[in-house]
Amino acid sequence: MKIVRNLLTASVCLVIALILQACVSGTRLITKPADSSEVQGTYTLLLYGCRYADDLENMAILVQEGGPYPVEIYAPDFMYRVKKGLTAPQALDEAEKFIACSFHNLWTSTLRKVSDEAGRTIGYEVKPLYVPWEIGVPEVLLSSYSLKDGKVTVYIVLDPLVEKRKNTGDGQRDDSSGM
Repeated sequence: MKIVRNLLTASVCLVIALILQACVSGTRLITKPADSSEVQGTYTLLLYGCRYADDLENMAILVQEGGPYPVEIYAPDFMYRVKKGLTAPQALDEAEKFIACSFHNLWTSTLRKVSDEAGRTIGYEVKPLYVPWEIGVPEVLLSSYSLKDGKVTVYIVLDPLVEKRKNTGDGQRDDSSGM
């Protein structure tokens, strides 16, 4: 029964994520795995999260300076910081240090390239991957990129399974309700 509940919860979360994605206007941009050797040039670093020691919502976005599109995060200003004029090695180093700010156990990180429809690189995202048995899933943030009117908007949300686990303490259903 517990497996069925978990599958149902995962299915509902997937449907919610798809609905949210459908609400995002503009052209959806793709991300794909990247190697740090690809990161060259000068970057503006967008540092999202790290507001307190228990913060799971931490990621960095490297935006190529002089790139094809301006990039903004769809979030209040207090959710992120901006650093301009960093070389590729500086930006990567600061991004890696930044995403490790939480006291949660970092397993590793992931680097993904963000490209437009023509394959032009807009930038890179760096996300922490946490140990799965601590949080439930290694990648806790869902990010999407939308191009509209010559501007890229980044949408970042906490994975619904992680949000549920965070709000209930363990992500399990409260069986005292009789349901």
